This record gives sequence, structure tokens and C-alpha cells, in this order.
Amino acid sequence: MNLFCAAVYTNAYMPGQNRYVKLTEHEQKLVVQTPHILESYHYVGKQKFVDDMRREGAKVFLDSGAFSAFHLGVKIDITEYCDYIKRNMDILRVEDGAVMASVLDGIGDPLVTYQNQLEMERQGAKPLPCFHFGEDERYLEWYVKNYPYITIGGMVGRPTDDLITWLDRVWSKYMVDGSGRPRLKVHAFGITSVAVMERYPWYSVDSSSWIQAAAFGSIFTAKHGPIAVSSKSPSRHDHGRHITTLSGPERLYLEQMLADQGFDPARLAEVYESRAAYNLFGYRQLNEIINNAKGSNTFENPVQELF
Repeated sequence: MNLFCAAVYTNAYMPGQNRYVKLTEHEQKLVVQTPHILESYHYVGKQKFVDDMRREGAKVFLDSGAFSAFHLGVKIDITEYCDYIKRNMDILRVEDGAVMASVLDGIGDPLVTYQNQLEMERQGAKPLPCFHFGEDERYLEWYVKNYPYITIGGMVGRPTDDLITWLDRVWSKYMVDGSGRPRLKVHAFGITSVAVMERYPWYSVDSSSWIQAAAFGSIFTAKHGPIAVSSKSPSRHDHGRHITTLSGPERLYLEQMLADQGFDPARLAEVYESRAAYNLFGYRQLNEIINNAKGSNTFENPVQELF
């Protein structure tokens, strides 16, 4: 599985961008080493970001940004999106001939998403198709039969238990063979739950939790999960919910771990950009831990359907 961190360029953390210069040399090195980055066309359609990515030799997964645009009341022109993909192939990631750029979703309408898939192919863009939570499964069945790499969306904000119930069903019924091996590559958009990352044989997932956690005053540690560290975090007043309110041995352990990783706990408490850099590092570590722990890339539904 490849865990893509979303919006690294659009949050200005790469060389030549304004948050990058606020990082220490060690933090800069770790940020540049981020191996998997996803960006949204809704934001990186601007030439400035194209120039930034091209200068750094980026190879990003491109999301259409339809979800963000929809909630902002903005309409994305499908022809302009196709032109962007074809014009900027040098900054897009390509694996086994598949361009990692998603279809322009029809939010709430699987027929529009399907029609956009065919129209983008007609225009020569060849995007990855997308099936959304709760949609008519006939669309998923068709995508599985006709594409080597698809995406699953509509999962942001849904309770983990609901996601697992639904994903258990669609994975077992459509996306794995009789031995539990995936029939194709599958990408999950906007996954924040580690349990969901670990449970299924995803080829790739993406998450913006690295930047969200930093904004809320936390760092994400691969082995211990999120830890509140900001000096302004409300949880600093609650026992056991902030690094400063842990027991003495726990706090000393975490502070030593951070120091061994090249981070200053005092700086993490005060500097938002330092927390963001740590979280990019933490998610890279999490990706390695999940891959090493999985053993076999299979899924077997613990609850078998009768029909």
C-alpha cells in the first residue's frame, strides 16, 4: 500500500514555498523525502503550483477536486481539466501505464461520474474511474471488469464502523477473488482511520490528516497515534491527554523518542510548521509499519453473505 499525503504543495511545504523556509534543515530534509503526494486540481490548477511541482520534479496523484469545488459552489470545466492532465503529464505519477489522475466526479450522481469517465477518455485524458460510498453497485461491477485501477470515494466524514460494514461487502463481492487476492488496484480517497487502511488490500490511499492534526496542535506518531503537543491546546489542562499531562515516565519516553527522531518538543509545542513536518514523517513511518505487518495482500470477509 502507498499512503499519499494530500496537499503538500498547496500547503506550501516544498522548496521555494513560504512554509518550507520556516522549517529547520532536518525538517526540510524529511519533508522533501515524502514519497507519495496527492494534490487537487481545484487548487493546483493554478500555474504557480504547476511551476513549483515541475521545478521539484514532482510525480503526484491528481484528484479532480470535485468534492471541494462542489462544497464551494464552483464548477470545474471538464475540457479544461482534461487539457490540464494532457499538458502536465510530466508532473503526474504513472504506474503500469495508468495515469494517476481521477475522473471528474458527479457528486451525488454516479451516472454523471460514469458519463464524465467516457467523455474524458474521448478527450484523451484516460482518468481513473471513481465509485462512491452507497452508490448503485452495478457501476462498481462495470469498473472492476473494465479497468485495472479504480478509486473509491465518498468516505470522508463517515463513521469507521459504517465504512467497515460497507467496505467488507464491496471488497468481498467485487474486488477480490476466491482466495482474497485483489482483482485490480484500488485507491481510497480521504482515509483517516488506520483500521481501514490496515483491513483491506488497498494499492493506495490518501489522507490530509497530517495537516489537520498539526492545525489542531497534535503530532501523529506511527506507533502511538496522535499526541497533543501544542502549548495552546485545550487538552493541556486534561490529565493524560497532552504530552505535558502524561505520567513522568511516559513523558520522558516520548520526549526522548522525539529527540532521537531529530525533533525538539519545545519547538513542536510552538511552531505549527514543525508539527506538520513531523506528521509527514510520521505518516511515512505508518506506511512502512502497515506494509511490513500485512504479510499477505489479501482480504477475507469474516461475515459471509448467503447470497
